[in-house]
Amino acid sequence: MAKRLTGWITRSATTRPVPTPRLPTSREAILEAVLHPASLPTHPAIAVKVVEVASRPDCRPHEIVALLNQDPGLCAELLRAVNASNNGLARPVGSVDRAVLVVGLNRVRSLALGLSLPAMRSQSRTDPAALEHSLESVGGAIFARELAERLGHPNPNEDLIAGLLRDVGILLLQQTFPKEWADFAKLARDPLREDQCAREREFFGADHADIGAEALRKWGLPEGVHEAIRHHHAPGNLAGTAFARRAELLWFAGLLTRLEAVVEYPAALDRVLAVAADRFSLPTGRLADFLEEVRPKVDQFAGVIDRDIGRCPDFASLVLHGTAELARLAASPPEFVREPGAGPGGPHRLPD
Repeated sequence: MAKRLTGWITRSATTRPVPTPRLPTSREAILEAVLHPASLPTHPAIAVKVVEVASRPDCRPHEIVALLNQDPGLCAELLRAVNASNNGLARPVGSVDRAVLVVGLNRVRSLALGLSLPAMRSQSRTDPAALEHSLESVGGAIFARELAERLGHPNPNEDLIAGLLRDVGILLLQQTFPKEWADFAKLARDPLREDQCAREREFFGADHADIGAEALRKWGLPEGVHEAIRHHHAPGNLAGTAFARRAELLWFAGLLTRLEAVVEYPAALDRVLAVAADRFSLPTGRLADFLEEVRPKVDQFAGVIDRDIGRCPDFASLVLHGTAELARLAASPPEFVREPGAGPGGPHRLPD
């Protein structure tokens, strides 16, 4: 299975040129361009297989070692990351089998998947957009796992993987249409990003959530991961299904990673606080405590998977200061309050 997936991803580009359709175009044309074998990175197939196998309760270390040994490049990156994050070792880890024994299956799983993503784009430490995406991916992964544990979800580690990969479609769009994505990114946007997928469909012909879900489906991730990702900007689409809770979890985790922008818009912050209290049993005080507890785990996980996220915001302080500002506004005479997405297109209506 892994060999078949790897073959699909790494097939030579000479067999079929990468299509470059004019935009906007059909969903099918966008998917053909974005998911073309020559456009995809070389080792997510192995990484996602590691995730799948390591998630089984009966998994044995030798199974993971055998998978990783199929990709020397990923092995080298994995060993470098393990040694960089384990300075207390008596001697460096020099083999994949020892790495699995030293750090354990769960950490190897996270490392393998996290290390597969940087190959999809330039990792400029001075690029604000790259740092923003890394923070949202890593932060979203940790928020998803920690919320899942609080809520008693059956597989919080799978929620972590879904959180990490929920916006992989953005990377694929950026990679395939770099100039067009740069133009799209300059447009005014709602801090809650409720309309982002609709805007992407209008601009490109398909949206990043759908594109990411299709890529992850091809890479063999479970349906519960890729379908939750497909609808994580509109979790209501999955109401009554087995994937609804995870989709809503990913949506809320994404909101938390963007608190620094959200607090600039009182209506948006009020919406986030209401969702936290009503759907996740996190009234403002508990939410601040939760964010304070989780923040160091975001930095720690970024180090584990060797991702530069820049400065991790003080999420708890943002919530407390934003709440104080909401109280001040409520006590003040009515005045103009900036709405999410206010700009050339006017304010966007917040979801019910």
